[in-house]
Amino acid sequence: MEFGGLLMTKPNYKNMNRAELKEYLLSNRNDQEAWSIFFEKLSHLDQNTGYSSDLSSEEMENLFKTKLNQINLE
Repeated sequence: MEFGGLLMTKPNYKNMNRAELKEYLLSNRNDQEAWSIFFEKLSHLDQNTGYSSDLSSEEMENLFKTKLNQINLE
């Protein structure tokens, strides 16, 4: 891809985790290939938890802490 005489490389969407791809899409909303891969990643979510297996252990820990805090407040 060329832009104003500069050669721009296309990101490797498949190597991005869901959060990285979402961040990319916030500023590149017209990138249809990126959207397609984003929705493909969403389709691979665990039906029971709604979470993806590409979350880091730190991200999972934060999710669990948030859920536990919500339960304790109820």
